Amino acid sequence: MQKIDLLIKNGFILQFNTNKDFFQKKSIIIDKGKIIEIGNNEDLSKKYDPKQIISAKNKIVMPGFVNTHTHLAMSYYKGLADDLPLMEWLQKHIWPVENKFMKKELVYNAALHGAAEMIKNGITTFNDMYFFGDETAQACEKVGIRAVLGEGVLDFPVANYQNANEIFSYIKEMNEKYKDDELIDFAIAPHAIYTCGKENLIKAKELASKLDLLLHIHLSETEKEVNECLKKHILRPVEYLDSLGLFENKVLIAHGIWMNDKEMEILSQKNISVSINTKSNLKLANGFTPIKKYLKHEVNLSLGTDGVASNNNLSMFEEMGIVSTLHKTLNNNPTFLPAEQVVKMATINGAKSLNKEKEIGSIGIGKKADLILIETNDICVQPVYNPYSHLVYVITSEQVKDVIINGKIVMKDRNLINVDEEEMVERAKYYKSKILKFNHIKN
Repeated sequence: MQKIDLLIKNGFILQFNTNKDFFQKKSIIIDKGKIIEIGNNEDLSKKYDPKQIISAKNKIVMPGFVNTHTHLAMSYYKGLADDLPLMEWLQKHIWPVENKFMKKELVYNAALHGAAEMIKNGITTFNDMYFFGDETAQACEKVGIRAVLGEGVLDFPVANYQNANEIFSYIKEMNEKYKDDELIDFAIAPHAIYTCGKENLIKAKELASKLDLLLHIHLSETEKEVNECLKKHILRPVEYLDSLGLFENKVLIAHGIWMNDKEMEILSQKNISVSINTKSNLKLANGFTPIKKYLKHEVNLSLGTDGVASNNNLSMFEEMGIVSTLHKTLNNNPTFLPAEQVVKMATINGAKSLNKEKEIGSIGIGKKADLILIETNDICVQPVYNPYSHLVYVITSEQVKDVIINGKIVMKDRNLINVDEEEMVERAKYYKSKILKFNHIKN
């Protein structure tokens, strides 16, 4: 018998486009971080000798969620300043607190907290935009989560650098350090067109091209941003970035609310993806992403939670439910965005937006074993007629029981394996007291 690392036994396997046999129990064989076979448990048990076995009885086994826009180390700012307009929220609360407290130690601990919270929500990969990427990478490795870490680029001094040239050097260093890491990739994240000028946008583009890295940028998040871009450049935001050549790279746009058809056509032609952050956008009253138009132009759409300072949680289940129900109403069409399409936005579309669809985002032979197991034997879940419908409209993060990333179990029966949850809760309370004291004095 062949020795293997892990057997997931007798689950309901969610493989896209194969719904007919969903309720036939199957097992998954995992070795060296990858899925090597899927089939009948009796047959597989005769071939393989697993080091570990997870029973998936009464559980949905599905690809882990891919959260395509986050600010992980803002985890300690959850609920700090709510019910405010975007710029007031940033300028009067978030940026001053970050300026005071953003140090390596806080970023590591807050990232550890956020990464653990993501796993609790069934997220196995996330795409981040923040600072001190090395500390965030270390936290992610400890928890065991997969990450694309976009180091923020701005024109003014922030966090771990005094100017953009320093951060470009840092990105080169981090890319070299983590280039062979199984879980961590680095990216370049010019914050936005209103915080990053033409010169640094072009430098970011050139470095991304040289190192073959993802570019991740906030764009068209507010109507004011679009109007200011038109006033300053006589171009809309997508047209402006296209004129600078940014879309010759692999680019992921966060938000993309205030887009017109011409911009969408550019994104479609250049194969640019957009991360939709519905709950955060609703909470900050930024507007509604024109999903129907994006789909018409065949733009790849994925889901992001944004950071917990603006969302205020990391639930992809909540994002799926909100985006589906909201846009049915906005389009006056209950058939718009069917559940399976929304689940794909939260998984395989997210993987595609990170250029990782051949590795993650769906269940298949040779793919990385990034999987979540969801309990269905629950009064709040039963009966189950359609798994996609339940994932979008019924199931919550509390039903995520087990999480496997890169073939390793990182959560079992909702208990995190690699970190002490009680310790992290107490550490969050400690930082809260310091941050709250400063924010009250400031205001």
